[in-house]
Amino acid sequence: MTWKCNRWTVIVVALFITVAVLVGGQLLWNNYGVKKPLDKSLQIIPGIEAVTWAETGKNTDSLVITVTLGKVSDLQQTYKQIVETSKQVLGRRPFTINLKDHRSPELEALYYDSHYYVQEAIVTGKFTSMAEAIKARAADSEVEEKVYVDDKYVYIGLSKGQSALYAVVNRSGASQEVK
Repeated sequence: MTWKCNRWTVIVVALFITVAVLVGGQLLWNNYGVKKPLDKSLQIIPGIEAVTWAETGKNTDSLVITVTLGKVSDLQQTYKQIVETSKQVLGRRPFTINLKDHRSPELEALYYDSHYYVQEAIVTGKFTSMAEAIKARAADSEVEEKVYVDDKYVYIGLSKGQSALYAVVNRSGASQEVK
């Protein structure tokens, strides 16, 4: 009877040690194999102030990478660098990028007033009209604006003084503002 009791104790202890080693290994891998290389790679991109990341859930391997931007001269180029760098570090691991900025209520109001032009341009393809309308609204408010368009996104940068708003809108129909 004692041998059976001791045998079960040994099995339970071995199972506990195995689980502890596996969890510890996973934590070390996330820290030294993902987080530090990702942070280091993204921090060298001009305009990035801070980077944080979080796993999206227990049953998924996806990451949410939150990038805080300072003053960015070319949002399109910066966003593409963030995406490419993340792909290089993470490989095939899925991720989502959230941009944070230093927006003011005035910039938010200007962006939301201009958002109709963006959605209309996505549907009709009249990006020149969109850019002109945003430029006119920004000039009225004495806001510096930069609008870029590529095959996937519309990039909008609005800045005034120390405040800046950066939005990346998906052209595939599902409007996705990234903060």
